[in-house]
Amino acid sequence: MTHRWPLLFATLVIASAIFGYGHAEEDAFIKRIKTTWRAQDGATIDEILSRVSEVAHFVPREWDSEQKHGSDDFASLSWARSPSDTRDDEHEITWDVSADGVVSLGPARVRTMELGWRPFALSLIAREIADGYPQPNVAFLHDASNYDFVATAQGGLGDLLKKGRCTIGNPVSLDYVVLPEKMAKDDLWRLQLSVNCDITGPSYFTHSGVIIFTKMNRDEWQPASFFARRIAKYPPGHWFEQVEPDEQRTFDAVRKVLKGGK
Repeated sequence: MTHRWPLLFATLVIASAIFGYGHAEEDAFIKRIKTTWRAQDGATIDEILSRVSEVAHFVPREWDSEQKHGSDDFASLSWARSPSDTRDDEHEITWDVSADGVVSLGPARVRTMELGWRPFALSLIAREIADGYPQPNVAFLHDASNYDFVATAQGGLGDLLKKGRCTIGNPVSLDYVVLPEKMAKDDLWRLQLSVNCDITGPSYFTHSGVIIFTKMNRDEWQPASFFARRIAKYPPGHWFEQVEPDEQRTFDAVRKVLKGGK
């Protein structure tokens, strides 16, 4: 029996090399994705996962990958909201790599990860509230400091809201918008906040005022509501000193309709 051990050992080594090769290749591919992919703010995948796990109900689970010759490759990460969640409760983040090396992230509900860890965390928490998930991190969602990733000509949005004595309420939404097929080549993110501001100004701005910013591809954030335009255009304390013609025409038209005019 003794003379069989060297042969058995050699067989195990060869089998380990054969069956372990694919796993090593898979690990190498996942490692390549994790080390080469970057959010728009420069954050790595591991940095984002680590920071988001601290503030949102986000539990990373298993990595998987598949490489196909002459076709798209992908790496995916499963995650859950709670450690006790079953596989049926899991969600997935996928990095698809085309034959020419272009990496795309999906599904749409996690595309905010491309913006950085704070936007991703905010979008997850806002989704928790919308889904009625228990104990969402409302403090993080309502902390104006977390919105400085929206840059304007006047400064970071969060800092401007603080200087304007504004508090963030509900609802809050930060989403990747799925565009029509003819515009599918473009990316669009949309942030909407409801705020109350302890300043002098029209009540439709200062009480449950709506702030909307949008971002196309890697372009800068653009104001997409009247209040957002004022915040981006004027410094805090001067938001309502000037009359905006487009804004005035719109409000006049609305008042006319409400009064029964044509």
